[in-house]
Amino acid sequence: MTQAMPDTSLSLADGYRALVSGAGSWTASGLGQFEVAGADARAFVNRIATADLSVLEPGRFVHSLLMRDDASILDRVTIYRFPERVMLLVDGAQREEAWKHIVARKRGNVRLRDISADMGIVAVRGPATVARLAPLLSPCPGEPGDVINARLAGIDVFAARATLDGPDGIDLYCRVRDLASLQTTLLKAGVLPVTDADWRLNRLEWGVASVGVEIDPGDTPVEAGLEHLVAEGKGAPFPGETALESRRRTGAIKRLVGFHLTAGTIPPQASRVSVAGIMVDRVRSIGQSPRVGVIGMTAVPTTADAPATLLTVTSGDQTWSAKVVRRPFVTRAVT
Repeated sequence: MTQAMPDTSLSLADGYRALVSGAGSWTASGLGQFEVAGADARAFVNRIATADLSVLEPGRFVHSLLMRDDASILDRVTIYRFPERVMLLVDGAQREEAWKHIVARKRGNVRLRDISADMGIVAVRGPATVARLAPLLSPCPGEPGDVINARLAGIDVFAARATLDGPDGIDLYCRVRDLASLQTTLLKAGVLPVTDADWRLNRLEWGVASVGVEIDPGDTPVEAGLEHLVAEGKGAPFPGETALESRRRTGAIKRLVGFHLTAGTIPPQASRVSVAGIMVDRVRSIGQSPRVGVIGMTAVPTTADAPATLLTVTSGDQTWSAKVVRRPFVTRAVT
């Protein structure tokens, strides 16, 4: 019998409120999940991603990048290390290209498997997440960056505790056949389902840049402001390492920044962005946050990326005043 999916017809205000003051669940669809097993699994992943897996202990995960040989960002990737295997999570839009990228570099005693169609993912975020899940989830990941095999109300899952660079929360992975049961269980526990719009606004507040939205083709970690995801001197060469060193020496021409509008209306995405009367980029993402107002991301020359730099946003005959601000736009202390 097919189990009915929980009702997700909540308003943006309801879902947003759950994410920022309670606990909200977002069911991810289309993300790529790749399992890497074999004696050389960890060494292999260390050679294709920018994180240093030599210091990643079993039961932990890390955010990283996949880069092409020219140092352009193929995708953001989350790497989960288990005792006998490694799992990679990539964005849905880059799933096919990321899989080809990984398979083409396969070396050593490594077994690769695309398990995307077999696994469901529910991300739970909000300050009440642990309080709502702890009575049901055993064991419960205690520290940011922990990932453990567990059971939630009789459902087999593995649970990952969100890192400190974003809102508190737990990601739950289960078999696809258990996904509807998991969603229903969360709803009964007071974890409200949220829409894609809720989730995107929450990610924007935290300044999370995605490939194909805020990160343009050809952008390297320097332009995207993601150099902190590249491990220095880890001793395992990875695609784009040499090109990235060269880009660092020459310096970026533009850098991705956050901006805040002083007016209350929202200009369209892709509106023109100017500095001192010169067009420099477009509005790459934008939204109205109940907490911090109208915010967005764009790229500006490195000479104009300091906070408080004035920007002009233009669409047709309309103009808006904006200023550069640091990302993320919110912290866990912001309510």
